[in-house]
Amino acid sequence: MSPRARLGQSIVLLVGIYLVGTVGYAIIEDASLFDAAYMAAITLSTVGFRESIELDTAGQLWTICFIMFGVVGTSIALTSLVSLMVSGDVGTMIGRRKLEAYVKKLNDHVVFCGYGRMGKLAVESLRNQGVSVVVIEKGPDNARELADSNIPHVLGDATEEEVLITAGVGTAKTLIAALPHDADNVYVTLTARGLRPDLHIISRAEQPSTTDKLLRAGATRVVSPQIVGAVKITNMVTRPNVVDLMEVAADGVELEMQEHVIEPGSPLCDRSLMDAPIREAGDAMVVAINRPEGEPVYNPSPNEIIRAGDILILIGKSGVAQRLSTLTGGD
Repeated sequence: MSPRARLGQSIVLLVGIYLVGTVGYAIIEDASLFDAAYMAAITLSTVGFRESIELDTAGQLWTICFIMFGVVGTSIALTSLVSLMVSGDVGTMIGRRKLEAYVKKLNDHVVFCGYGRMGKLAVESLRNQGVSVVVIEKGPDNARELADSNIPHVLGDATEEEVLITAGVGTAKTLIAALPHDADNVYVTLTARGLRPDLHIISRAEQPSTTDKLLRAGATRVVSPQIVGAVKITNMVTRPNVVDLMEVAADGVELEMQEHVIEPGSPLCDRSLMDAPIREAGDAMVVAINRPEGEPVYNPSPNEIIRAGDILILIGKSGVAQRLSTLTGGD
């Protein structure tokens, strides 16, 4: 039994002793309920105030028994409280309150389920890019590592609705299911989709055969480390220069790939790529346009018209996002 459960039981025991003592004084001494409750309170607390009831022999014997049981009950409650504090549950509860307050302020953050080897690298990368992340982890060792690194986290099972809600799935932008077992990722995806039909969900598939199941469960995207690794090895053999270029872009050192959403009212709206000053002011090149109503346009022509809601996929020197934000009047 956990220290918190023992403390709860000891409090119930203490309250029960107090109620029994009150009823005993009321019956034995034929006292009013208020006088009996007052007498039980000063006896149980041993404060030594004036007795409100004139006790006879039976009342005195009842008081002796009541004090003995009261001392035992109080001792059990104090022992449970000390055990709770020593076990760290008090700190956990305080930490959970802080987390809940922190999560309530978050919006468009990432809920990351699973802090394994891949999860640690992904969370670190996301935080380095300024993305707010709340990790769900049920392993005590990983949870301690998260606490030492000051990473917001929820200690619990990501397959449970309550845990997902605590992590702020209701206001999150993306949920990443990266648990070690495919069955758990399917269940997390299904549960999260039920809570948020519009949530962007990225799920990990350890076995390629699980990909279809995750998509049917509601995953927006599925990542299979085996497939990704195989494709990269193949590309390194057949297209090594392309792989080098993509790795430089991924590192964001000299080259950066970025996406930019065209908001309504943007100065880029209803302008062709030829007329839009993206290359001059943003020092970037548009390699694709994702249309909200259709298929992506790859290698768009200079005459392609930019519309509100479009997502521009750009490649350029580091800082593309900041330069385009300035160009379009963003923050």
